[in-house]
Amino acid sequence: MSDAQTLSFTKAQTASRLRTYKVLFIISILGNLVVCFWCVFDPVGFAHLVFQPDPYPQAWPRVWGATLLGLHAVYWPGLRNPLFYRWPNWCSIGIKFFMTIIFISSGHFFYPFALWDFSFGVILLVAYYRLMLADVRGGP
Repeated sequence: MSDAQTLSFTKAQTASRLRTYKVLFIISILGNLVVCFWCVFDPVGFAHLVFQPDPYPQAWPRVWGATLLGLHAVYWPGLRNPLFYRWPNWCSIGIKFFMTIIFISSGHFFYPFALWDFSFGVILLVAYYRLMLADVRGGP
């Protein structure tokens, strides 16, 4: 019997992957929260930072930032307990890939946003999938 087949090893592996996933997920959320608040409070400044044309009307970036903020509020249960609340985690990954498609189809001004969402979509997909595998192996 190898170490990989013992229950204590898989519990330790699950705990390690759980910490890794939570850290990656919180980095993704915090990065997006910076964008959310920046868009809400300084939409023109944010547009200039990411080489976008001036928003007209200025309410559009504010609405997008507020919507993104509300979406991230839905992710909190999945961040607190990813093994029990699975749907916020899978939804966040799916939404990242969906937004990548939307950003790419919106033109070259949105390619940096597409790269950000696609990168974190892949990172979170791999990390969460590995966490789910470790959790399934840890069960009797």
